[in-house]
Amino acid sequence: MENRDKIVVLLAGGRIVQRQDGQELTDEELYALLPDDVKAHVVFQKWSFQPVSNYTLRMCGELISMSTSYVHDDGARGVVVTCGIPLLAELSYFADLVWDLNPPLIFTGSIFNAGTPGSETSTRLAQSVRAALSGSCTGKGALICIQDAIYSPADVLRISNFNRAGLLAFPESPLGVFSQPSGNYISLRFPRHRYVRKMLQPLARNIPVLVASLGDNDVILRSLLDKRFEELDGLIISGLGDGDVPSSWVPMLRKIIKAEIPVVLTSRYPDGIVQAMENYEGSASQLLEMGVINGGMLSPYQARIKLAVGLSAGLNGNDLSAYIVSRQ
Repeated sequence: MENRDKIVVLLAGGRIVQRQDGQELTDEELYALLPDDVKAHVVFQKWSFQPVSNYTLRMCGELISMSTSYVHDDGARGVVVTCGIPLLAELSYFADLVWDLNPPLIFTGSIFNAGTPGSETSTRLAQSVRAALSGSCTGKGALICIQDAIYSPADVLRISNFNRAGLLAFPESPLGVFSQPSGNYISLRFPRHRYVRKMLQPLARNIPVLVASLGDNDVILRSLLDKRFEELDGLIISGLGDGDVPSSWVPMLRKIIKAEIPVVLTSRYPDGIVQAMENYEGSASQLLEMGVINGGMLSPYQARIKLAVGLSAGLNGNDLSAYIVSRQ
């Protein structure tokens, strides 16, 4: 098999493998960008090239299934996935929740198009492959290769869309670094314990994120209730401060919970955590007492992905709540 003992580079789009005119780099052009000692270990495979705005969780599930087949069926040594920077953190976080194989699954991307000044196509691809070949990334789940380092997806936060510092690892340090841009990979630490879940049924897709803001009213939430809210698979609340919401939301959230639709509470702060501090109408304390699931330190977008995975694994009730609140 052509993939046996190779690192499969799965081209799932992103500027890292696209020119400024939107055309994809050919396999020959990609091989030419790799160092000679890396080329022999790489096989390129193409996936769905389309804007990240068209991605769905079910598509992401298909990508993971394909990556799994390369390792399980073809004997690949690992998989590197290229994708657009806007979804790099979310896609890799989803993968980390479900990737149960030892060979590494590494995601990478670039803010700049291939071939343009500032492009890091050659460096990122070479680093990702070197990390996958090193053996140090084995058994560590899905990973991100960015800014001359390897990170756990749970520790990566997107903060910019126009410069090299567009991703920030917070609050943890990198899992490993490269001795120099084209040098060997040096492992520094292990990621925290992972809670991998098998997807037993199709991923839930109707899980909107509702953000509370200054002077916000209940128009969006009320429209959800007016449009057959029973079709919701779940709901993520991105609350103010400790997870507080306008008091007018409370009766409607009670109705959703009564219908046994899981609601997860998060803080809208990038480094936020849900805290039951004060007790008033719409406070995090009251919402948790109502049966809203505590999202802890998860971002709203991580909570949405984790809820979808938990539901697809058949979790509900206390088991679902325990899974959501578990650190990853």
